[in-house]
Amino acid sequence: MALSDGTTVLVRSVEPGDAEELAAGYELLSETSAYQRFFTILPHLSPQQVRFFTQVDHRDHEALGAVVPDTGHGVGIARFIRSDTDPASAELAIVVADDWQRRGVGFQLLRRLLSRAREENVTTISAEVLSDNSAQLGLLRHFGTVDTEVSGTTTTATLRLPSNPDDER
Repeated sequence: MALSDGTTVLVRSVEPGDAEELAAGYELLSETSAYQRFFTILPHLSPQQVRFFTQVDHRDHEALGAVVPDTGHGVGIARFIRSDTDPASAELAIVVADDWQRRGVGFQLLRRLLSRAREENVTTISAEVLSDNSAQLGLLRHFGTVDTEVSGTTTTATLRLPSNPDDER
């Protein structure tokens, strides 16, 4: 997929073999990016976290990664995890390597992830984001109307997926 600057990335499913790359990628994130994703700064991801993030069933827990085709280096991940109580709802998380931000990686990942969500009959995606994370809130708004609920320093952003992706803005 071509990014806004013409660079190409490959968007593909995250698999267990991506564990080492994912763990290394986390350690390259700036403190700001790590905090925006996890709401805390961890020195590294635990083996349990890495396993959880890479051993997904691609139905109730989908994860897509953006990689540089020539090197295989990961530059971003987007995932949804289906709600235990409402199978039509899922929670979204997305992170993009600092030097790849504002180039369209998040947009391409989210576009593909929302398509996968539709295929799995997910109709509502929500994301808990820091209230000052205007980039992620803006990214979500590109794909439709986003309802927000602010609670202290975090905002829950909820996007109802159009049944037809052509209806997205």
